[in-house]
Amino acid sequence: MRINAQFDTSALQAKGFRLQKKIAYAAAQALNDTALDIQLAERANLDRKFTVRKAGFFYRLVKVAFASVKKDKAFAEIYIDTTKKNVLLSTFEKGGVKQPIKGKNVAVPITGSPARPSFRSPVTRALTFAQLRLRMHRTKTNKRQWKGQKRTFLIPNLGVFQRTGTKAGSGKFSTTKLLYRLKPAPLLKATLEFIKVARREFAERWEKNFRRRFNR
Repeated sequence: MRINAQFDTSALQAKGFRLQKKIAYAAAQALNDTALDIQLAERANLDRKFTVRKAGFFYRLVKVAFASVKKDKAFAEIYIDTTKKNVLLSTFEKGGVKQPIKGKNVAVPITGSPARPSFRSPVTRALTFAQLRLRMHRTKTNKRQWKGQKRTFLIPNLGVFQRTGTKAGSGKFSTTKLLYRLKPAPLLKATLEFIKVARREFAERWEKNFRRRFNR
């Protein structure tokens, strides 16, 4: 005996489509939640690894590009903004060297000097390298001298110095302080561990975030 039967699967198909849609949106939301968790962890990592003098600026360098079902983007990105001029944060992931912006050397401010009174303090505005406006002059004997604002002078390949105190009877200043040491290419160690922090935070947060979004 043969029995012909027909089944209406439209309800089952609709339920399957709704489930697929729910999974897609839950996954995107959970990815974005996890990306924000990683962003916070990366910013906290900056505080641990570095002496951050301009916290707001460096926090904003850690950016997030979100996942989106509507835009068919099935992933989120956490990255360091490398578009800012002369910012070296990303270099600390693998290590490298700091290249001179101008000339052959990098001017490294001396901690404890008038240029940088303490390690946590930024360079004194009036004594930034740009504000010193060092210029080359010729002496009467045709020798080159580099002189700048605030009684400063430069010795090539050595450093920038500042004369302080009052002139003695000989016409010389009483003391001379080193403000900047000139280095050709200071090494930057691999200390950031950006990828390591991201992987650790993802492993801890992703499943929790997905379950919470899916069950909502």
